[in-house]
Amino acid sequence: MKKILVSLMTIALVGIIIVGGVYAYFSDTETSTGNTWSAESLDLNLDGGNVNVVKFTVDDVKPGDGGNGTWTVANVGSMVGYLDLESISVSEAIGTSTDPELADEVPSGTDTTQLGNYLLVHLFVDTNNNGSWDAGETHIFGTDAAPAAINTIAASYDLNLSLAASGGTNYITLTWSVATSTDNRIQGDSVTLDITFELQQQAAD
Repeated sequence: MKKILVSLMTIALVGIIIVGGVYAYFSDTETSTGNTWSAESLDLNLDGGNVNVVKFTVDDVKPGDGGNGTWTVANVGSMVGYLDLESISVSEAIGTSTDPELADEVPSGTDTTQLGNYLLVHLFVDTNNNGSWDAGETHIFGTDAAPAAINTIAASYDLNLSLAASGGTNYITLTWSVATSTDNRIQGDSVTLDITFELQQQAAD
């Protein structure tokens, strides 16, 4: 009887060990916490800042005058961007009419011929920032040999000028002139040019 009890106890102990083994497999855990997504940035600077830039204020324009101005465009964001001229607008004002002006504005004898017809401009990518167009640089409006009247400039341009991240820089120059043959017809007139520069993630179609 004693042997039977010992055998039964042994069987029971083995059963406990087997059942207990179900809960004793090897295991290991690792973690993946703190997963985050951070957007890159596009940040266009114009002449070193993020405020409106007035490049031209010329109050005494007359036949034979001319000049130029250059905008410095820089991408200070964290990704490559593509520069476009999103919008360009030209507005004109007649101002005060003078007798010599009206005499030259034939056949009507009224102030209808505006400065915008005779203010000739050339807008281009001035890669070397020297204020004048050089072979290989991109024309945007007009050409060095044949500037065009400012009031015929298009509303926008898909320039697609690539600017590298973290300070990629280029230059946009506008040269202007008034032909000496213009005479009195532009007296008292004025022109205002507005340009909106845009930096985009992808090149425009």
